[in-house]
Amino acid sequence: MAENLSQLPDLGFPVKWYVEGRVRFMAPAFPTTNVGEPQAPTKWPVFYNPYSALSRDLTVVLAKTFDRKAAAAEPLAGSGVRSIRLLLETETISKALMNDVNPNAVKLARMNARINGVEDRVELYQGDAAAFLVSHSVKGSRLHYVDVDPVGAPSKFVENSLRAVEDGGYLGVSATDLASLVGNHPEACFRKYGLHSAKTFFGKEAALRLLASFVVLRAAALNVAAQPILSVYRRHFVRVFFRISRGRSRVIKLLGSLGWIQACSSLHIFQHPLESHPATICPSCSGKASVVGPAWLGPLHETATVEKMFKHADEHPQAFKTLQKIADELPVVGFYPVDQLARAARTHPPSPSALIVKLRSAGFNASLTHVDPTGVKTDAPLNHVLKVLA
Repeated sequence: MAENLSQLPDLGFPVKWYVEGRVRFMAPAFPTTNVGEPQAPTKWPVFYNPYSALSRDLTVVLAKTFDRKAAAAEPLAGSGVRSIRLLLETETISKALMNDVNPNAVKLARMNARINGVEDRVELYQGDAAAFLVSHSVKGSRLHYVDVDPVGAPSKFVENSLRAVEDGGYLGVSATDLASLVGNHPEACFRKYGLHSAKTFFGKEAALRLLASFVVLRAAALNVAAQPILSVYRRHFVRVFFRISRGRSRVIKLLGSLGWIQACSSLHIFQHPLESHPATICPSCSGKASVVGPAWLGPLHETATVEKMFKHADEHPQAFKTLQKIADELPVVGFYPVDQLARAARTHPPSPSALIVKLRSAGFNASLTHVDPTGVKTDAPLNHVLKVLA
């Protein structure tokens, strides 16, 4: 859509028109890199991250599966595009509550809501995200959907977000501090999440399992069960959606899916229950092992939810493609990059698809993974995988 500069207001910082989904909106005019992409927007006067379009697509698709009209909230709304998309692109979100501590963001979000004709269905707040969430944490004022999409770690927003979701509602949580979650900076991970990260050959999946575990544990302390229903890695972020319910028995059941992941450079993976912290020595090859956890060891995706979302994803090509890959993923912990398998087997790396065909022919289950195009998930023991490669 061509820009009409005469329609751009003077907000004290440069803005431009963007289009995402059905929404035409204003956001800061980012300078571009030498490849023509916008630079990271962390220091701009209002936050809008064009790289997170898939995250917003999936939020819209999930909301389309809700079985009733509901209110959604963004404690860190930025330009407001996610909430406006929920109002315009779904029939289930009847009201959106947008909050941001930045007065420029509130001003811009209000303009964007007006431009898209949804101002009467928006409540705008300017203030601290934690205070906003606490104000909606009492029964009767809770919300059906809360979205947490900060710059960096979501850890300081999660507990109050859990308080603000009604029983049977949903929570979406993103993290962009991948360096800490994939094990490049384990000290930072422990400081922010209280969890142990370490370098593994399936680091992107480990990041998802740590984020899921963090939310499950924070919820458990509130006697809330946060069931992971969809987990996505994309470029610079990980995102997990949860279904929220209350009750001690549900919490205890979820805690049974937490534990430790032990992995070594020879590609051995082991899982251990929460009460049995493993050693940093691989029990198979006696080499040095990395230990990650407590991590979510259960399925990263709920099949029924993925199937429902898939039926509503036609208008969203990126989400459709991602859900298609996720629907085929084997629910096992970890994956094997084919180049590392080939190195261990002293052979040339096959295509992931070719390896999957061989593993299935040998009687094992195997699939691709959306987090890494070179990765293969399988229930075959490592020695059988290497034998198939030989």
